[in-house]
Amino acid sequence: MSDVHFEKGNFTVVGTKQPYVDAFDKVTGRTTYITDFSLPGMLHGKALRSPYPHARILSIDTSAAEKVPGIKCVITGKNIRQNKWGPVTKDEYLLAVDKVNFVGDEVAAVAGIDEEACEEALSKIKVEYEPLPAILTMHDAMKEGAPVIHEAFPRNVNHHFDIPRGDIESVFKNAYLVHEGEYETQLEYQAYIEPMGGVSTWDSKGNLTIYAGIQTPTWSRNDYAVALDMPVEKIRIVQQYFGGGFGAKLSQQVHPLGALIAKYAGQPVRFVLDRSEDFQCGLPRVPMYFRIKTAWDKNGKYLGKYTYILADNGAYASYGAPIALTAMYRIDIMYQVPVLRSVCDLVYTNKVPTGCFRGFGNTQMHLAHESHIDEVAEMLGISAQELRYRNLAVPGYKNPHGWKTNSCEIRQCIEKAVKKSDYDNKRKELAEENEKNDSIKRGIGLAGAVHVSGNRSFIKPFEGAGIILRMNEQGRVYVYSNEPDMGQGIRTTLSICVADGLKLDFDRICVPDPDTNVVPFGLGCFASRGTYMATGALHVAIEDMKGKLLNLASDLLSLPKEELELENGSVVSKNDKSKRATYAELAWKHVCDFPGQHILGIGHFTPAGVEYPDATKYNNISGGYAFGCDVAEVEVNTNTGEIKVSNIWAVHDVGQPINRLALEGQLQGGIAQGYGWAVMEHLKYNPDGKAANACFLDYQIPTAADIPNIDVDFADSFEWTTGFGAKSIGECATNPAAPAILNAIYNAIGIRFHNLPITSEKVFSALREKEKASKTVE
Repeated sequence: MSDVHFEKGNFTVVGTKQPYVDAFDKVTGRTTYITDFSLPGMLHGKALRSPYPHARILSIDTSAAEKVPGIKCVITGKNIRQNKWGPVTKDEYLLAVDKVNFVGDEVAAVAGIDEEACEEALSKIKVEYEPLPAILTMHDAMKEGAPVIHEAFPRNVNHHFDIPRGDIESVFKNAYLVHEGEYETQLEYQAYIEPMGGVSTWDSKGNLTIYAGIQTPTWSRNDYAVALDMPVEKIRIVQQYFGGGFGAKLSQQVHPLGALIAKYAGQPVRFVLDRSEDFQCGLPRVPMYFRIKTAWDKNGKYLGKYTYILADNGAYASYGAPIALTAMYRIDIMYQVPVLRSVCDLVYTNKVPTGCFRGFGNTQMHLAHESHIDEVAEMLGISAQELRYRNLAVPGYKNPHGWKTNSCEIRQCIEKAVKKSDYDNKRKELAEENEKNDSIKRGIGLAGAVHVSGNRSFIKPFEGAGIILRMNEQGRVYVYSNEPDMGQGIRTTLSICVADGLKLDFDRICVPDPDTNVVPFGLGCFASRGTYMATGALHVAIEDMKGKLLNLASDLLSLPKEELELENGSVVSKNDKSKRATYAELAWKHVCDFPGQHILGIGHFTPAGVEYPDATKYNNISGGYAFGCDVAEVEVNTNTGEIKVSNIWAVHDVGQPINRLALEGQLQGGIAQGYGWAVMEHLKYNPDGKAANACFLDYQIPTAADIPNIDVDFADSFEWTTGFGAKSIGECATNPAAPAILNAIYNAIGIRFHNLPITSEKVFSALREKEKASKTVE
């Protein structure tokens, strides 16, 4: 597809605001989520979890648990067949065998007729542990004499990466300005509405079906097959409606463990975590420490960047390695930087395994880098936006990693955000107000952002999507895709494209739940790939079905197909609108002419110019790069340290918008998450290795009362590598919010914060220190 260059079409539905096609069922309670789903004869599953962050298992006695009324099976790592598994590193058992590595690690599991029986059985399992020294911070993981968590990984380093692009030391020696800064991000829980879970059932031939809340239904079967020691083709996953994922619900421990319980119970098993368990053993955002050193000439030209990253894997690897790689270099497609080097150590600790969270490492790097850029701008005496303008990527830019932009409207995003927020005038006005007001200081700041639309670095031979359209004999169209809806509205996005491409009413379009026995092979929704990949494939499928409809109508109406067009669920003559054939008539004709066969539209999409990275991590990994800019306005109460984010303006380059209503919602939601990450959210751990705030009473997330006024808009753009011209928004929506807020806080009070979250307590303490220092100088 390297020579494909799509032009913007004459869209009538694409680009409008459309309510979600499933909105009515959701708001009226008709939707069946995983926590509502049940099967005949279904049991409940529960896991016994380690109370220690690091300990040997000396013995397990399950005899009393097995006698509890209503209990059908009790399993441990000692009495079942299992393999170590993991999506990248095979380092985790479904049930611990010899050792536990974090508080929450699964030690045993039970299945019973209800949750009460399961809880009683768990309470009767006797486990003898030998506690071991634990590592609770990433900064301690590689220290001399630190306990080793996994014997196969000395010094607790899961991965060490080093990506050099040019002679960075020479650049530093000759630069006009060299700036170095340190930044650190915290452990953050995704806080989705519905905890992780699924329902598993086995048939008499050893085939497994998992009804799951999952973002990657087809691809995750490969991981689960390893864990369960069974062929991939014997695993079927049906993706149900589920209450949010934000990256955490890719391959999850809960699904294969639930399947394992069901296998030994001999009945279907519902295994859904309660909220406390989800906090304990979900896959929160990877904490990272950054040391960034950059080189500049006197005119603000970006000459080079060195980055060192220390990333906290937690007890098991999950997706830590690709997350760390993303943090190392994804932002390098937003700025033209000729010389780069990035080094990273991904380490194990005895805390909850970390994993994918909206932004996937890129969010962490944005926090560090976009704060760093503002620091450099101040040192050079150049405005924050002007320094960015002088270094931004442009259409067709190829960076030192081999990545190449197609559409690229990052400058337009910043310019529009600056204009909408009246950024320059406000900085002057707020500075004048702050001189007169001692108790309330106001500030404004901005940050840019970039993210991929798909990421060809997971599977070497495949990056793309397939779509099957099926028109039944009544003319109703079904859309089969492996890019699932997890609340982001892709059912509606696909319906809009079909409605526009086939000129069909929404009530004649259906997007069923993905079922791996039915849908084409695909990778699912992660790396902001859903809209870009799925609509790319759908465009081809629509053209395929459209051609078949025109051929059928040409035969039925005895007219050349060049004279025909689609209109309102029919094929009509361009010259005489009375000559028409409805889709129902054409579909019935097809079923009769080709006995029993429905009209199919087959579509597949591989992004142009995208290659799997070579051994040096070089090659273009995405077909479309999305960009954005947030401007944040804040108020800081200098008497209490309280932070109020009053306004955020966001402008993003998403290519051709498909559903503006959904895009606005995605941006607002992403900004809300970025706001929470910046100023309040932090999953904390006590010295005994237990989470200190593993519930919503103690873990603070933004509510509607906290979230600022949000004004969103979109750049004028079209991504020519894909048929509908769309790029994705899911993760880029979050990336710039936190650094924009931090830059605004600095503008308000003149204090830089480099460790998240920026709480009122931190602000209050920093203000008192600043006050004390100024008095000492006087």
